Amino acid sequence: MAVGEPVARRWISEHHTVKVLCEPQGAIVAFTMKRYSYLFFVTRAFVGFKRIITADRIVARAGYSAPASLRLIAELYPNGN
Repeated sequence: MAVGEPVARRWISEHHTVKVLCEPQGAIVAFTMKRYSYLFFVTRAFVGFKRIITADRIVARAGYSAPASLRLIAELYPNGN
């Protein structure tokens, strides 16, 4: 590589996705990786991050509802993440 030549930086992975759920009761932005999902919640009851195991499919099991997802996380992860 010559001096001054531009360097392309890319992040390509088939195991990472970003998902967004917006509804009247709140919103979730999920960064899903192969093993864990990192969820950012904005609801009346909670604003913050939660880490869950991707295979648990929390948001789908909660009917794509932000408050229901928080309740299910509290049930499945009683000691936190």
